[in-house]
Amino acid sequence: MYLCTNIKYISKMNQPYNININPNKKKIGRYILWGVLAFLAILVFFSSFYTIRSSERGVLSTFGKMSDDVIDDGLHMKIPFIQTIKRVNVQQKKHDGKEDSYTRDVQTSEVEYTINYDLVRENVSKLMKNVGDDYHNRIVVPFIRSAMKESFGNFAATEIVENRDAVRRQIEQQLRETLDSNYFMNIQFQLVNIDFDDDFETAIKEKQVAEQNALKAKNVTIQVEEQAKQTKIKAEAEAEAMSIKAAALESNPKLVNYEAVQKWDGKLPQYMLGNSVPFIDLK
Repeated sequence: MYLCTNIKYISKMNQPYNININPNKKKIGRYILWGVLAFLAILVFFSSFYTIRSSERGVLSTFGKMSDDVIDDGLHMKIPFIQTIKRVNVQQKKHDGKEDSYTRDVQTSEVEYTINYDLVRENVSKLMKNVGDDYHNRIVVPFIRSAMKESFGNFAATEIVENRDAVRRQIEQQLRETLDSNYFMNIQFQLVNIDFDDDFETAIKEKQVAEQNALKAKNVTIQVEEQAKQTKIKAEAEAEAMSIKAAALESNPKLVNYEAVQKWDGKLPQYMLGNSVPFIDLK
């Protein structure tokens, strides 16, 4: 009996196993597949288009190799997953920096500066290809450092203090001549602050105070000299007038009486010697 039971069980185990798949599940699987394909199609479609803003220029790369052509602003197409676009901002660049420099008379100075420049738009692809995004630190900063050291070395410290714009113009001109004009244009350079050694700045202040005091004393001297000159002119004029008057009195004695009458207040003196009335000629 036990043997028969085992044989029936083994025979059932050897029968093929039928799997019944629900038709609804098949439809759901197809819907998912079509949904994934549709999503990929939409993704490919939209990945084929890109825009470049007016403040940008684009550089197209195919399998990582940059093209020499520059993409202008607007709507453009590319091959999805094969080509990539790099957007480069071409608005005016402004950078602040700080450098140490030595003057002709070996005075140390810490200089703060600002530089503005534009990129040559039609060559931004070459700039990205040959230099990369860090073009300012790799190209511009070394040229600034060189131009500042050379220009500051042409002036004494006092000359820089008195005429800083001359140094600025020299640095700016050198940058315009040495920076690659294929990449950079419209270069403007400004010296924001020049910080000399404390002892030197103290000496400069003392010198300025001394010059101001000397100028003040000079102005006082000029004022005194002018006053003396005016006094001399006035005295000479009075002396000349007296000389003319004396000559006139000498040539005409009656003018003495005329002058006395002009100065008389019309009152007779209270005491007189004799019977004569002064200034009146009865003849």
